[in-house]
Amino acid sequence: MVRRGAGYLAVAAAAVYLFFMYNEPVLSGILIFLLAYPLVSALYLAAVGRKLAADMSRIPSMGEEGRRIRGGIVMRNLTRRAFLRYEAEISVGNSFSRKRRKRRFRGTAAARTEETLWFEFDTESCGNIEVRLEWVRVYDFLGIFYWKRKAGQKACVKVMPHFDLMPLEITKKTRDFQAEAEEYSDERKGDDPSEIYQVREYRMEGPLRDIHWKLSAKEDQLMVKERAFPLGCAVLVWIDLPEKGCSGENFARLLRTAASLSITLAQEKCIHLTAWYEEKNSRVAKWRVQDAESAYGLIWRLMDLEPYKDEQKKEICRREAFLGWNFSSIVTIDGEGVIRKDGAVQEMLRL
Repeated sequence: MVRRGAGYLAVAAAAVYLFFMYNEPVLSGILIFLLAYPLVSALYLAAVGRKLAADMSRIPSMGEEGRRIRGGIVMRNLTRRAFLRYEAEISVGNSFSRKRRKRRFRGTAAARTEETLWFEFDTESCGNIEVRLEWVRVYDFLGIFYWKRKAGQKACVKVMPHFDLMPLEITKKTRDFQAEAEEYSDERKGDDPSEIYQVREYRMEGPLRDIHWKLSAKEDQLMVKERAFPLGCAVLVWIDLPEKGCSGENFARLLRTAASLSITLAQEKCIHLTAWYEEKNSRVAKWRVQDAESAYGLIWRLMDLEPYKDEQKKEICRREAFLGWNFSSIVTIDGEGVIRKDGAVQEMLRL
């Protein structure tokens, strides 16, 4: 605008000079137009400046790490007759990084029409990618002066991480670990007396305490009830994300590690509980994973994870959240994506 304003002043000064040097009626008209132009431009921009609306619904909500994402911002001219010339700036960046890539667009929109500004950007790492419409400028008739407003609109693209099945060993201790649960296995029996797995005929040398006496009297033979195996969470995966040292690269490694571990455990049919501390809510969030679908849901949820500041408050909430809980193994994934079991890094994870 500085260069356009300087150009306008230069033209106006030349018109004043020519007006006094030459007695021509046309110069009077030109001078009046130039002197009145700023006021007319201001009135015009005040009337149409807010009539250009932006819509970011054409930006996809999900992407894949390492692939380009194409999105669009729709610019709508809401006026009845005015032909709007505009300029807009968008920025793209990871939610954990201050570095943002910016791009400017220029276009025109006839009355009651719309135009889509298409753009593409790379996904170098997983996590939340924020696309923000920084500002919009609407220009006057000659494109000299403009009305600028900060848009403040944004859209979030969740970029799913790449992950691989990781080598790990699930021991008999974890396989046979019975934690409290509201669901029970249809494939194996256990020792939970509150739920019956199946009823069968009594075999010699079997425990008498499991005889179903009412059914035995009805069937006129001894029947035994087998106890059910509760589908509780045998393994706890704790996600530890402190604010200190948190960066986009570290958070991406954490997501990849958590995804690989959870998908591997789900494939091994090891039901596990993933938990993390939410400082803004002063609570510990929990997510139960029993199959691939719930594992993908966990990955989607973890992309909204925010780092915490207060270490002491986190520990207090963690102790209260798991008071009375028992797990066969406790695994921690730190802010750099490193896995530790019982505080130690293992070359091969053994649960």
